[in-house]
Amino acid sequence: MIQLLRRHPLISFFVMAYAISWTYVIAFLVVWPLPDTIVTDTPELLGPVVAGFVMTAVMGGRAGVRQLLRRFVMWRVRAVWYLYALVAIPALYLIAVALVPGALGSFKAPPLTMSLLYPVFFIVVLVLDGPLLEEPGWRGFALPRLQARWGALLGAVILGIMWAGWHAPQYFTKTFAAANGGLSVSGVIVFLLAVVSFSVLITWAFNNTGGSLLIAILIHTAINFTQAFTSDLFPAAAYNEVVPAAVFGTAAVIVVIATRGRLGFKQAAA
Repeated sequence: MIQLLRRHPLISFFVMAYAISWTYVIAFLVVWPLPDTIVTDTPELLGPVVAGFVMTAVMGGRAGVRQLLRRFVMWRVRAVWYLYALVAIPALYLIAVALVPGALGSFKAPPLTMSLLYPVFFIVVLVLDGPLLEEPGWRGFALPRLQARWGALLGAVILGIMWAGWHAPQYFTKTFAAANGGLSVSGVIVFLLAVVSFSVLITWAFNNTGGSLLIAILIHTAINFTQAFTSDLFPAAAYNEVVPAAVFGTAAVIVVIATRGRLGFKQAAA
């Protein structure tokens, strides 16, 4: 079994990540549904993190696992990447939602008490809503190998498709479906394009910070948090993902053109 995993590391990773997460979602959120809350949704995130650490151990042993853990706290990166994660990404999402017809007219300022709690909500999203448990798999294990084999751009696109596909069973849950265009052809296409764009933008930052999972986690959190945040600020545009997908898609294309498709990837460091 170990030899099989070593011969096909990427296939093994994705099969394991999908199997763990899909089993939970189908069994406990679709067939015998638990209350649809952020806490009951969290176990579905075990797929990427378990698969990421298992496959890292299989391929790199204890040294590989230690290296993966160190990348969680790789914080000594240029300040511009913190601004990118915590300012530029949320600002891009905010602008995109504000461009939705009728959004500005529905603007509703949050209460002061709610505003003071936003940092707490950001941490909750980071820990329970995906970033902390997904990134060890997506960017921690899969992305470096995808880039080494197919290059940065194609590797980021493949990962984006697999990342989006991993969410597929969640469309049968009310909360996720409502927040991501519903279970329809148009909704799924918009979601796929958005996730591929996010994958390209995160890959660019990941490569330029030496493979920092901390930066990847912060960007992922900023995306998830801002989606919920803007739905409160602009009720008329709540969870309208068409314009944000177009804006982030445009941003991803600009980054691809500016970097000539390299996205900051250095083959020698792979």
